Amino acid sequence: MFDGSDGVSEGRSQRMLRTTIGPDDAATVGELLRELGQGVGTPEELRDAAIYWSAAIDPDMECADLQTIAWLLRDASAQRRVPTAKRDRARYWAAYLEGRMAS
Repeated sequence: MFDGSDGVSEGRSQRMLRTTIGPDDAATVGELLRELGQGVGTPEELRDAAIYWSAAIDPDMECADLQTIAWLLRDASAQRRVPTAKRDRARYWAAYLEGRMAS
């Protein structure tokens, strides 16, 4: 008999919706987002999003929110107007967040 379950246990489903990053990592990413949000070279739409997410980042965020932050960091890393050092840091932290979601 079909019970409506898709074969994924509730515990596994919960792990897929949430991932954790350490408080130090959340603080570091939050600081980078603040820097991007205040950066002269950062395009306005990225600045606004970076400021929002710098205040919202939390060690126990839902995966969808971490993915949004990773995409934002990827976008920032591709902007030539963003200083190279910040682009490199944005690229690193985007990959880190994506890796946390994959594990």
